Amino acid sequence: MSAKHAVLGLLLDRPAYPYQMADLMQQRLGPSWRVNSGSLYNTVKALESDGLIERVHRSPDGQDERHVFAITPRGVREFERWFEQTPDTVRLSRRPLLVKITFAGPDRLARTMSKLDEYERDCAERLNAIVGMRDALPGTDEKLLRTDHLLLRLNLSSDIFALEGELRWAQHARELLTWLSEQEGAVWPNRSGGERSPASASARRQLFTRIARAGSDREEDPNTPRARPPAPKHAAG
Repeated sequence: MSAKHAVLGLLLDRPAYPYQMADLMQQRLGPSWRVNSGSLYNTVKALESDGLIERVHRSPDGQDERHVFAITPRGVREFERWFEQTPDTVRLSRRPLLVKITFAGPDRLARTMSKLDEYERDCAERLNAIVGMRDALPGTDEKLLRTDHLLLRLNLSSDIFALEGELRWAQHARELLTWLSEQEGAVWPNRSGGERSPASASARRQLFTRIARAGSDREEDPNTPRARPPAPKHAAG
């Protein structure tokens, strides 16, 4: 989802200026919600233009990023509409690395494995960082239970589970590609403008031979029904 409704949700609690919104988004939702100032500023401008938020205080120095914004009644209704009507469906990840693996071909197989190495290291580093953030939060056995800490723990756990899943997938991909690299008879799709491998060319010849032989057998079989010629078209009188 976009940051639009996350910003509206933040402003339900209290007014804030754009830089605060960026910090609060990470504090409340976790590091996966890190947004750059330019993107957030465009979101704030769009929300203000649509009448969903409004400026309630202007900074003395006139800097737009220090203007405090509050949610409007129309913004509250939009958040409620989104909360009730937007379906909470599962969204599968479109991994760029998986696209590279799929279309790498045999010549890039070794480079693909090195990209898997980098991907696993990145996942492990992020996982360790987020686990550290979660462990640093106060536990649920504290006398004063802060709901923002509890809900941040929930968001961080979501990222942790996702990264653990990515590491399992990367390990599976490594095992599959290692096995594939050892298969001499593997048939790869033909690369446009390139030469087919001997194994691929042989497999294609065998396939076309079987197709031709099957067609010849049907022609010789007297029991094979033949298609009727199309009926002649009569000219309109």
